[in-house]
Amino acid sequence: MRGVKLSHLVLTFIVGVLSATPVMAADFNCTPTEVAVFPERIHVKCSSGATDGTANIWFWALSTSDAQRANRFLSTATTSLVSGRTLRFSFKPGDTSGAAFGCLAKDCRTPSIIAIF
Repeated sequence: MRGVKLSHLVLTFIVGVLSATPVMAADFNCTPTEVAVFPERIHVKCSSGATDGTANIWFWALSTSDAQRANRFLSTATTSLVSGRTLRFSFKPGDTSGAAFGCLAKDCRTPSIIAIF
């Protein structure tokens, strides 16, 4: 009986750890064609789209609610556009939380990281 309880406890722990595993971030390289500022968001449009499930992602947007973060995003995106350099966005696949500030679920994602290379 004790062996059964111990094995059940171990199995429960393993299932709990596996279900708590975070979703890995995905990366996308973007050649920007547009940087736009709206009251609720800043967005970048890329020359080609990324695939996220069935969505074709052309836009990458960030809320303007955090002014410092929005300014860094705008500065990085604008520098890339003007200099003709590529952006790399890291994002959580399937995350459509940007819809709250106008980043449409069908063609837009919110990046966790933006970099120029």
